[in-house]
Amino acid sequence: MMLGLFLTALGYGVAGVVLVHEARRRRLATNGMAVVALWGFVGGLLIARLAHWLLVERQFLLSHPASFLDPRLGGRTILAGVAGGWLCVALTKRRLGIRRSTGDLWALALPAGEAVGRLGCFVNGCCHGAVTTVPWAVWQHEAWRHPTQLYSAAWAAITYALLRAWRDRVPCEGDLFRAYLVLFGLGRCVIESVRAQDQPAAWLSLGQQAALALVAAAVVWQWLSRRCVTPSPGC
Repeated sequence: MMLGLFLTALGYGVAGVVLVHEARRRRLATNGMAVVALWGFVGGLLIARLAHWLLVERQFLLSHPASFLDPRLGGRTILAGVAGGWLCVALTKRRLGIRRSTGDLWALALPAGEAVGRLGCFVNGCCHGAVTTVPWAVWQHEAWRHPTQLYSAAWAAITYALLRAWRDRVPCEGDLFRAYLVLFGLGRCVIESVRAQDQPAAWLSLGQQAALALVAAAVVWQWLSRRCVTPSPGC
């Protein structure tokens, strides 16, 4: 349990370090950006936790409300975290009057943090996969299962590597973050197909639907933002 918590915390730390590095590289390391980043992290974490408890553990939360604040328990839904953090950043920027795009700072920070944090999920046994007979199956929850936590960590690392290679080649600020949303959503949709489901879906699970909705939103956003307002530093 302690190792899992350490790896999860380390994931947040890695994300924070990458975020600060990118902010400095793009000359966005200001007090306003620090406030935006803080609300993005805190808001995303709280919304992720709330979404999990309401959708998955509603009855347990009603009978044990204090468990919502217990860091030893599960309840970190990264899909809701990404969407919630995105919303919190947008609201904070609007309140502070910041008009410049900041999404590209998170495009590298989020997959870097997930690549490490998912190892904590693997140690804790949460977010486990469906029962399988593949040679690389792992023993979790009294059965041989897909190591979906490791799949997620590997895909996050690949996403980070791809976006790092693209970061100075995208034509407009914001494009890198939208690319991250597409890569994350597609990867999550595939991985969801081998995750354990409480109620197996006939077609697409709730997680897959949410992942594809995120991809669709990113594509529409990209289409609406085809005219560059601020060129990327690499242009």
